[in-house]
Amino acid sequence: MQYLGTNFSGGETGTDQCVTGFDNVGYVMGTSSSLFNQFLIEAEGAHTSGLLSTALVEATSAILERIGNADDDIADYPNPFYGYHNDTNLNDQDIQLTLVDGGLDGQNIPLHPLIQPNRHVDVIFAVDSSADTNDTNPVQGSASGWPDGTSLRATQERSRSSIGNGTAFPSIPDETTFYNLGLNNRPTFFGCDASNLTGPSPLIVYMPNAPYVYNSNVSTFDPAYNNTERDAIVLNGYNMATQGNGTIDEDWPTCVGCAILSRSLYRTGTDVPDVCTRCFNKYCWDGTLSTSTVEPYVPSMALAGNQVTLTSAAERTTTGTFLAIACAVLTSLAFV
Repeated sequence: MQYLGTNFSGGETGTDQCVTGFDNVGYVMGTSSSLFNQFLIEAEGAHTSGLLSTALVEATSAILERIGNADDDIADYPNPFYGYHNDTNLNDQDIQLTLVDGGLDGQNIPLHPLIQPNRHVDVIFAVDSSADTNDTNPVQGSASGWPDGTSLRATQERSRSSIGNGTAFPSIPDETTFYNLGLNNRPTFFGCDASNLTGPSPLIVYMPNAPYVYNSNVSTFDPAYNNTERDAIVLNGYNMATQGNGTIDEDWPTCVGCAILSRSLYRTGTDVPDVCTRCFNKYCWDGTLSTSTVEPYVPSMALAGNQVTLTSAAERTTTGTFLAIACAVLTSLAFV
């Protein structure tokens, strides 16, 4: 990434001069913020349900479609693989690589780049704030979007496709199993048995967004939040990452450590400590499937006694969902 702007051809620099500056977090984050197509889908859905007028939908769609037609909703990156491996590189004659939000193919969690064998990654903490479900929550009074493992399954499918690039990924159960076994509202380890995989793959510590002290399943399309809403979302993320600061499971910090050490223990043939065995028995998906009929998914508050009650506040802040989710992720990483 450091030399992404350099003029490469066939793996060589034409002028022996290196260009830097494209490894900019703002540019990279902007690449994954291309939501114009999704806005069109949401606008049409709101129109169908009667929430938006025809005139408003047509006006919004006209603006977004012009942006899309002008390719202003994609990011052009210099192609460092120009003329490189022409026999296998589908983009060998493209001067630029046009990139969009990877979530558009279902991979809301950017796992595929991290499971490349050359990276030798041991463990990934996959925080999933997707809105996969659409069941009405009587408390919220609207459809509630919570994750159901769709993003994991999308990465699994990609790893097994022709563009999988030799990657391996743990088996992920269907969404019905996720619901019935409660895998969508508590931490779950996938790929615990390294010897049962088709190749080197990290252990996936799946941490789905769930209501611990607040219904944090806010929409990406909410333009603003007041300060108390923002704080409640971040606090919910903290409780998700720490499992209620250890009140849900006092062994959770130890189990996080076991997850981090798991692949090292396997590579070195080291006996798994008893405490880690207990952790793996508790958090590893063992391959069990449950495909019986699923009731509407309306999760209850995990820490009901600490549930956040919002105070009235007129002040609005444009922190947005992304910042709130980013705070929760950073909290998770700091905890680990």
